[in-house]
Amino acid sequence: MSSHRTYADDLFPQEVMDSGTATPPQDYPSSTSSQSSHQHYLESANSRIHVGWVTSPYEAKEELDTAISGHCSRLGEAKYTFVAFPVGGVVRGFWKPVEGAKNEPPAIQLPDVQLANNLWETYVTGRTSPWIDCDSEDPKFAEISEESLITELNYIAYMGLNSMTIQLNRISSPRTAALFNKWVWTRNTRFTMWIQLPSSVEQCLDFDPQSTPKNMDIWTIWANFRQGCYNFSGVYLQAMLRIAGDLPDEFVDTKRVDRWKAEPLGGFVVETDVYATDRNGMASLSSAHISFLRQLWSSDDLRILVDPKTDTFLYNVTLKAEYALALRQAVRDVNYKSSESSTTSLAVSEYKDVLQAPLQPLSENLDSSVYNVFEQDKIKYDAYGDAVMGVLKELGADGRKEIVIYLLGGGRGPIGTTILRAEKDYNTKFRQKGDHLKVKLYIVEKNANAIITLRYMNHRTWRRRVTIIESDMRRLPEIARKMNYHQPDLIVSELLGSIGDNELSPECLDGVTDFLKPETISIPQKYISYVAPIMSNHIHQTIRAQSIPYLARGLPSHGRLQPELNGEGAWVQLYPQGDIINNMDQIYVVFLSKYISLSRQTKEMFTFQHPNFQHSTNERSAFIEFPIDRNTDIMGFAGYFDLHLYKNVILSTVPETHTPGMMSWFPALIPLREQLRADDGDTVALKINRKVDQGGVWYEWSAQLKKPNGEIITTPIQNPNGESYYMRM
Repeated sequence: MSSHRTYADDLFPQEVMDSGTATPPQDYPSSTSSQSSHQHYLESANSRIHVGWVTSPYEAKEELDTAISGHCSRLGEAKYTFVAFPVGGVVRGFWKPVEGAKNEPPAIQLPDVQLANNLWETYVTGRTSPWIDCDSEDPKFAEISEESLITELNYIAYMGLNSMTIQLNRISSPRTAALFNKWVWTRNTRFTMWIQLPSSVEQCLDFDPQSTPKNMDIWTIWANFRQGCYNFSGVYLQAMLRIAGDLPDEFVDTKRVDRWKAEPLGGFVVETDVYATDRNGMASLSSAHISFLRQLWSSDDLRILVDPKTDTFLYNVTLKAEYALALRQAVRDVNYKSSESSTTSLAVSEYKDVLQAPLQPLSENLDSSVYNVFEQDKIKYDAYGDAVMGVLKELGADGRKEIVIYLLGGGRGPIGTTILRAEKDYNTKFRQKGDHLKVKLYIVEKNANAIITLRYMNHRTWRRRVTIIESDMRRLPEIARKMNYHQPDLIVSELLGSIGDNELSPECLDGVTDFLKPETISIPQKYISYVAPIMSNHIHQTIRAQSIPYLARGLPSHGRLQPELNGEGAWVQLYPQGDIINNMDQIYVVFLSKYISLSRQTKEMFTFQHPNFQHSTNERSAFIEFPIDRNTDIMGFAGYFDLHLYKNVILSTVPETHTPGMMSWFPALIPLREQLRADDGDTVALKINRKVDQGGVWYEWSAQLKKPNGEIITTPIQNPNGESYYMRM
């Protein structure tokens, strides 16, 4: 029979003195069932991995516009799941404008009633006419192109298609971007727009070896177009990477390829000249092309379009199917392997890229469910147990009989259990019977609700060995002197946020300093925060798009201001700085997924040590520089920390040293108001201040971008005076 116990249950045993901890039974799949599952996964590639066909001039007969059902059926037989078809029909789609002529494109001739609406939605992607060029040097043709593109977008909306695609053929497409910018922001019509990018910069119509910047690349073409659409939602505006026979350098340079992991990538357009013939006479892909696809195949939701560049498929009836098969074989197992994740990954996967406000446990009381989430982290509590054991060994070496420990911020008591287990393990290993070292344990907790749990634990589990103090720990010196409590040999706390100090651990622990002995040890002894610049268009959009529901308009903000009672008798939280600035000027907690780091290593930001016997200020200032090694958009900085519990017992969320399996802390996110465009060779710096006043603590930050020529770009100071993010004391 399987157990439903979790690690948190083991923190609340019936008796802390029980020998050992029961390991819940687990059901493991047999080797045979695992192999069968893998085989089924591979065989399901035809339905999981969507490969589409780009209808080409080679098969464009006029009657095809009224026979699309048969066209789709034939493609289905070759294992294609959708088709990119000229939305105006093949006659209009493959019309050739003549220089100097009047150039009136044919009318749309693709009747919608030949397919049921759900079939159009499922099997057809509308392709805008390839001849459309809104940025043509010929102003008359550019005007015709704009009118034609609007006509075709209107027809896509009329047909109710779920997706459309357009090919960009230029490095710079400002008029096309402006048209899309107006469309996406002003039309109440939503379909996915796949923007096909050129296969290389050199293939662009406006490429000039003399005037085109040397660092121009496909990503920059996309980023400029996306920016021209005011970074509209990546749910609807997505890039499609075109893959030709010769891959450009940026498609084989890993650090430049990685940028697409932080962009809204819809999929790939694979030109048929990439295929070779394998030893069995089948169409196949080169290892370089396969590697590129696999590196970016983040989800089976991506789409692949096959774009024929010759008419060979007309004479080889199996070739179409071979094209699709080779693509599916290239990527079919990528997400199967990544899905073989640890329990930790599965437990946190629902939080991917979800914005969370950092906890403020000093000014707000946590609820039971929040405590329960953190109590699942066995790795963290084991490390705390090792640290306590280390202190017991050091202090107990002189033969003393008692050690006084204060747990500051006890929550529901899991670290209390950990401390008493460490006492038991120490006596088992290092003391003779009758010569045991006794821990005199005090637990301080301000949350009146958690106090109920602590008293129950003391009665049920700890044999009434613990003195429970209901108070803000900053009042402990006053209470302890009044009650004649013992001074601590060791204080233990777990008051850390995602960048260490952002849940006000320094302020809390400084409040008990006057009660400590000169030799009192603190767990933790030190914590250091770290940052690194990141790229993530998705998270930038997510932050900007946050809105406050009507029924939540009276909830307190995370900033300095509090809700007010307006003249209508309703409680309302005001945001004088504006909603978007309020969103962008906060620090968030995020399990980062659709992002990349832009630095090979994180760098230190702030350091705090405890006990702070010198009463050093908790204000800090840092200026941290990072070299940029690719063209990119910097959306902000990811924050991490490492926690030195005792001597060599360390917990870390820093990517380079992350404690395996630990899930208690997600990274912090320090966003910029606007994405900051940086080029290869630039240097970006985060300037950040930690400020303190009588009421609380806040950060103010800005970024500085330095160009190789000495030009400096500085962003506005964010969160001035804690107006958007303020940690109350």
